Amino acid sequence: MGFENVGKVWDLPGFKQFIRGQDLSWAKGITLHHTAAPTLQQRPEGFRVQHIRNIASYYRDQLGWSSGPHLFVDEDQVFGMSTLERRGVHARSFNATHIGIEVLGNYDHERPEEGRGLNCWRMAAQAVGAILDRTGLTPESVNFHRDDPRTSKTCPGKLVSRAMVLGLIPTRGDREDDPATGEGIEKRLAAIEWQIGQIRRELS
Repeated sequence: MGFENVGKVWDLPGFKQFIRGQDLSWAKGITLHHTAAPTLQQRPEGFRVQHIRNIASYYRDQLGWSSGPHLFVDEDQVFGMSTLERRGVHARSFNATHIGIEVLGNYDHERPEEGRGLNCWRMAAQAVGAILDRTGLTPESVNFHRDDPRTSKTCPGKLVSRAMVLGLIPTRGDREDDPATGEGIEKRLAAIEWQIGQIRRELS
């Protein structure tokens, strides 16, 4: 098997609910990737399930992989590929211990700190936060594909910094819903963060 979750798609609340029933005890961390191809420009409306099926077919039928990365993320949704309950294939040194997440875009060239790029990374950070909650892991367990000593790739892109990604991952408290309004604090913080970024760009 190895591609058990192809066809499954979640918004953030749905993904949080899904992983509550998953055994993630094998995972010691999370490895982040960018798709490189397709780029944001090539997927102007984000992923569709058929795109994930096509990628899975390429991994299985052309590369001969037994499985692939666990998740793919665009600006709105989380797409499943390989089961989260065991190792996948995404980075040689981290396959056995890390959940692999692919973020839509080519961040050697496309900007991760604004527009759709920022929205994709924000969604990825929310998914990472949900996994950290489920596993009890800390943000320090999150790494990049390029941290693998067995690769020369720049993945998840030369323009993506660890500080940026860790800054987008909400703390456990921030992921709680506001009991007074029912509005997720994470959403309001994300909006404030975006506004601060806009102001900084205007002043620079």
